[in-house]
Amino acid sequence: MKSDTVDAAHFLGKKMQLAFVVRDMDEAMRYWTEVMQVGPFVVFESCRDNRRLTYRGADTGVEWSLGFAYWQDVQLELICQTNDEPSAFKELLDSGREGLQHIGFWPDDFEGACAYLEDKAHKEVTVIYLDDGRRNGIYYESPRHIGPMIELVPWTTQRAAYFDRIRRLSDTWDGVSRPVRKFANRAAFLESGEGA
Repeated sequence: MKSDTVDAAHFLGKKMQLAFVVRDMDEAMRYWTEVMQVGPFVVFESCRDNRRLTYRGADTGVEWSLGFAYWQDVQLELICQTNDEPSAFKELLDSGREGLQHIGFWPDDFEGACAYLEDKAHKEVTVIYLDDGRRNGIYYESPRHIGPMIELVPWTTQRAAYFDRIRRLSDTWDGVSRPVRKFANRAAFLESGEGA
C-alpha cells in the first residue's frame, strides 16, 4: 500500500506505548510500582518465540524479557535483554544509557503505516518476522526531531487479548497486592486466567 493512502492524522492508530530498556528488570519494576504507583507489571520472561529477527540488516539471536503495565491509557513496556547479541536494546545500553528507547504504536494498517514512516525518513533498524516471512514488528530510527525509535506492530486479535487483560489488571490494581506477575511467555499468561 502506498503511503499516500494512509490518513496522516491517524496512521499510527489510537493506542500507544512508552518502552524503556533497563539493565535490571526487578529494580525498574520496583521504581514504577513503589514510587510511581503504576502496576501491576505482567512479565514475560522469554519473548523471542523462535521468531527470526534482524538488526541493521543482519540476523541476530537476541533474547529478552518484557514487563507490561498501564499508566492511564498509555502502555508501559520494560525491556531487559538477557544475552549479549547485537540489538537495538544493546545499542542503547552500550551507549551508557538506559530508559526510554522507543514509542510503540499498533496501526490497523500496519504495512501502510510502515510505508508512511519510511517515506518520512524513518530508517528500519530491527525487523521481527513470522514463520511465513511476513514482518510482524519493526523498530525505526527516527529523525532527530523525534529522538526515540518508533516501533510499529500490527494490531491482531492475539495482541488485543493479552493487552486488554493487562489493562484490566492495571485498572483494578489496589496499589499493593502482587505488584509483579511473572510468566514464562505470552501463552502462559493467557492460560493463567489473570485479567480475564
